[in-house]
Amino acid sequence: MDNKLTFADTAVALSLDYECVFFVDVENANYAMYALHGNHRTLQLNETSDFWEDTRVNLQTIVYEEDRLHFAEIVSRDHLLSVVQNDCAYTYKYRIVVDGVPVWYLMKVVLGESNGKDYLIIGITNIDKQERDRLNLEQKASKSTTYGQIVMALAERYDALYLVDLETNHYVLYKSERTFCELSIAFEGDDFFNQLRKDALSVVYKDDIGLITTALTREILLKELDDYGVFSLTYRLNTPKGPQYVKLVAVYSDKKHIVISVTNIDAQMRREIELRRQVSKSEVYGQIVMALAERYDALYMVDLETNHFAQYKAERMYSELSVAAEGEDFFNQLQKDAQSVVYAEDIPLVQAALTRETLLGELDENGLFTISYRLNSPNGPLYVNLVVVYSDKTHMVISITNVDAQVRREQKMREETNIAFERARRDDLTGIKNKNAYGEFERALDQQIQSGEEVEFAIAICDVNGLKTVNDTQGHIAGDKYIRMASKLVCETFKHSPVFRVGGDEFVAILRGADFVNREQLEQQLYDTVKRNADEDKVVLACGISVFDQKHDKSVSAVFERADAMMYRNKMALKGGRDEILNTIIRTIGARTTI
Repeated sequence: MDNKLTFADTAVALSLDYECVFFVDVENANYAMYALHGNHRTLQLNETSDFWEDTRVNLQTIVYEEDRLHFAEIVSRDHLLSVVQNDCAYTYKYRIVVDGVPVWYLMKVVLGESNGKDYLIIGITNIDKQERDRLNLEQKASKSTTYGQIVMALAERYDALYLVDLETNHYVLYKSERTFCELSIAFEGDDFFNQLRKDALSVVYKDDIGLITTALTREILLKELDDYGVFSLTYRLNTPKGPQYVKLVAVYSDKKHIVISVTNIDAQMRREIELRRQVSKSEVYGQIVMALAERYDALYMVDLETNHFAQYKAERMYSELSVAAEGEDFFNQLQKDAQSVVYAEDIPLVQAALTRETLLGELDENGLFTISYRLNSPNGPLYVNLVVVYSDKTHMVISITNVDAQVRREQKMREETNIAFERARRDDLTGIKNKNAYGEFERALDQQIQSGEEVEFAIAICDVNGLKTVNDTQGHIAGDKYIRMASKLVCETFKHSPVFRVGGDEFVAILRGADFVNREQLEQQLYDTVKRNADEDKVVLACGISVFDQKHDKSVSAVFERADAMMYRNKMALKGGRDEILNTIIRTIGARTTI
């Protein structure tokens, strides 16, 4: 194969993340290997044309003895091709002997195509430090007491964990393939917050991008950690199954490092939304908020065989609440406490969700149950988050966390994001929708057209006559006043349709409903008004209207172009009385100059 022409540039780019990259021709097993840096380049395979044979021969000397048998099964042609179908990446951890010492490496495999041929692209990365750190943490956790078991039961639910160095912004990502295998997030990088903003554009669901880029800055995150000791945020990721809810939680590891976890809570989030819909048809109050174990305000250990429970609580929130420290019937006590402890509007939700049958059903199906609601407190309703997991099959652990500050902060950020988004779609001078808003509307209509959906609309384009003369003779303040008068005229004419200012003197109305049905009368009405305006010292504008033709028009732009041509012809007709119109314009704004 022509390696230089086909893969050289790709290999150089990949080598920034991988110590060694292979390109394997699926059909004939020819391959190219690039090892541009790192110790791994000393482990190059024999330069033959059969990748699978070379791998079989070299695994006997390169791969650590305990991993050889499994490696041979995994790194086979049939197995790799079966697991990388449907554009999904496959990863595999194993050990290589380097200077007599086993070193952990990560192999990532994807299926690519070039010049009509399929290629396996295999990247090899040294993950020895991360893997040894993880194994060390697991070993320490296994020696802990009951509280350690609780923490590990919660921690294993994370889909991704980041360790960020606050002095350098360098970060390492440890991730679970169950959720993120399709997401292009680096395993390691030098600028966490910059990478976060870049990834948000492709990974985060479009409606939540503003929230992420606003909330997840270094300054805001560190301030939240300094003030509250924890930072959490709920948002949605793009996945092949559509947008899915995840929860991000950040805590200090020490003053120089932060740990950030990302957990898929989509099933729990959608279940809670459905529960709230069933309990009340009012607007959903908020999103599920999770925190790390050390931030919990109360922990319950419940024996599922006897319903006996023990509660461990922090006095900072519950000192006024009459919750038992120990009891014989957890679910019965829970229903009783809800009447006095839970905020009145949330009592039906809590009583419906926190039954034995509902809890155990959710745990068996999803491995996790979580719900957010409000408690009564001396300062008013207080948001808390309840999380339930199995400790073992005969016990469950329930945690309750004060998330009031985070929930209210997130609600405020969403409101500010929505306000900023709406401002970006409004014209400052006239207050109507601007060119950005028109672009969004046009794209939505195009999607309906391309999907074959039956749509009915017309486009009216209105262009202000004489604006340049007004600006040249009276200045831009008078010109702005003239534009506002034109905007008012267009909006009053097409009062049931969205109106956009798409240029300095150009307006577009998308006629639908009553305005579409009555378009001819409205066009005549506008024409008559303009004629009167020419005599009454008011605004003059030209207008053209074109109707969408389902059989011939493939996009909105085709309708727009016809309307624009009609407007131009109308404008030329109006310019037949150009001198009278210009004099009218000047009189309208109080001009004293004679043309």
